[in-house]
This record gives sequence, C-alpha cells and structure tokens, in this order.
Amino acid sequence: MSFGAKLRALREEQGLYQKDLALKLDLTQKTISNYENNERFPDQKTLSRIADFFNVSVDFLLDRTDIRNPFEIVAAHRTDDPMTDLPEKARDSVLAFIKLVKEELGIEE
Repeated sequence: MSFGAKLRALREEQGLYQKDLALKLDLTQKTISNYENNERFPDQKTLSRIADFFNVSVDFLLDRTDIRNPFEIVAAHRTDDPMTDLPEKARDSVLAFIKLVKEELGIEE
C-alpha cells in the first residue's frame, strides 16, 4: 500500500476530513491531498509528526511492517521452563551437556 493510501486510510479511520488533519498537523488541506494522491512526500519531521499523531511507527506508514506500533507488542515470557522441575543434579547435567555441544560446534559463551 502506498504512503498516500495508508495516510488516507488512517485519516478516514479517525473520521477526519483532510482539512481537519491539516489543522492538527499545521499543514494545508492541499498538502494532505498531495500526500494522499502520492504527488508529494513529507519531509522527515512531518513524517514523524504524522506517525506520532496516528500513534503508528514510520515503518507502518511506509508499509514496511503491518505492526502499527512496535511499543504495543507485549513480551511473552515462558513460565513452563522444564528445567525448574528437575533436581539440581539433573539441571547440572543438562547444563554440562549444553556446554559440551557448544564446544563441539565452536559456539562461544
């Protein structure tokens, strides 16, 4: 999707007219129209302001990712680590085996 199409979709998603978005970004309605029709492309500062306004990343605006805002991704942590169920001696054996495999493969710790 082009930058212009992405900008139009985000604007319409917010229920804004071009003139409304222009006012919020301190631009003209014609400038927004030019962006949406891919006749012009914003400078870096304006691109950042657009991304901030819509709470999306610049990469999302440029269609480099489908993730709107990478800061919204929540890390998933495993709570089912099988090592925690092993007795200490067994954990030591597993760790020793991992170390042996890494040495054989030439993997630095």
